[in-house]
Amino acid sequence: MTIKSKGVMISITAAVTLTLTTAATIYGLANLVLAQGAPTITYGLSGSEAVPPVQTDATGVIEITPMGADSIAYSVNATNIEGVTAGHIHLGKQGENGPVVVTLFNYDSPMNGVSESGTITADKLEGPMAGMQISDLAAAGANGTVYYNIHTEQNPEGEIRGQSGTPMNQ
Repeated sequence: MTIKSKGVMISITAAVTLTLTTAATIYGLANLVLAQGAPTITYGLSGSEAVPPVQTDATGVIEITPMGADSIAYSVNATNIEGVTAGHIHLGKQGENGPVVVTLFNYDSPMNGVSESGTITADKLEGPMAGMQISDLAAAGANGTVYYNIHTEQNPEGEIRGQSGTPMNQ
């Protein structure tokens, strides 16, 4: 083998090694992301976000996890809250009230505190989102035009609220 041939062989070997290393790195990162699952987005709920603002010690958190194109898992928890009647996702910008688009929970008898979870699918969309897809709800959430609201006997329009857009975990 000549020096020229050895140089070509070294170049080919280096190129193949670089390609395989790059592919392995990308594959490894892709597997890492897939192994971790879908990201969970967390929003805080407080009386100061309600419209009009509510003076309350109640606080809450809702965690939203996309589960593919057809569903969204959620978990909502609230403490220091009494007489809870319902929890909804509403369509509305910051500082505005709007219609219900998803019922997260509804209590026949008012409860103290909240610890609920479930899955949202297209058939659970209501109001102006009835007949739409989960991607439509996700798009509204991403652009900040939905909010999460927990209603009580004392504050039927909502005691604590969290606006979509900028989550707590970002």
